[in-house]
Amino acid sequence: MSDRIRILALSCVPALVVGIALWPSTEADAEFAGPEPLGPASELVLDGGGSDVTLKADEGHLAWGDSASDRAWSEAWVSIGPLLDHLMRDETFQEERQLLAEQLQEDEQLIIDALESVRERIEGLEPDDPDTQALAQEGRNLLQQRDGFIQAAQIAQSQLAGTQLERAYRELIDAVKIVAEAKGIDMVHRFIPTDEPFKSNNAADATLEIRLRSLLVYPEGLDITSDVADELGLDLDATP
Repeated sequence: MSDRIRILALSCVPALVVGIALWPSTEADAEFAGPEPLGPASELVLDGGGSDVTLKADEGHLAWGDSASDRAWSEAWVSIGPLLDHLMRDETFQEERQLLAEQLQEDEQLIIDALESVRERIEGLEPDDPDTQALAQEGRNLLQQRDGFIQAAQIAQSQLAGTQLERAYRELIDAVKIVAEAKGIDMVHRFIPTDEPFKSNNAADATLEIRLRSLLVYPEGLDITSDVADELGLDLDATP
């Protein structure tokens, strides 16, 4: 190749590069860039060999029928145990429990004082004194009264705990609803994480722990427990 021809060929290279850069896109170029999105379309019919399925969008959900069960619903899970434990340690709940305990203690002390009074009076009498039998019967009545009071006190404390648990549960559900709405989640289930330690090594309790763990493997992103805790203003890492 002569020097003149070589110089002419080299001088054409920049123009060729620019021309390639400005050349209209071809089908191969489009395929290389990635597939174009399909639609919009009102529905999509899938060939089911005689039982076709029609997919469509219904209020933001993928639907293949008219009933609520013919929808694709978004789901998430919450471990409610730790949340309820923290809510039950709320200062208001603790004050209510303490107030009840003090009232019950005062009522029980009245019975104890009456029993002590009977004991002191009996000690000052002779065994054959006519008042001895009457005081002994009074003491037995007081003991029965105390037994009944203890049962009633246990019921009162249990009822208060049940009422507080329901209040805590309602507060928890309100927070779950807020988080679910913010994240566009349709259904939220309660669950126990598989890596949470068992609370007992008793065979029956351990079996129950296993049965309560309905999820075995799941994407961590579906666990919104921490989001609900933030909504409630709870620090689940705080020491009880």
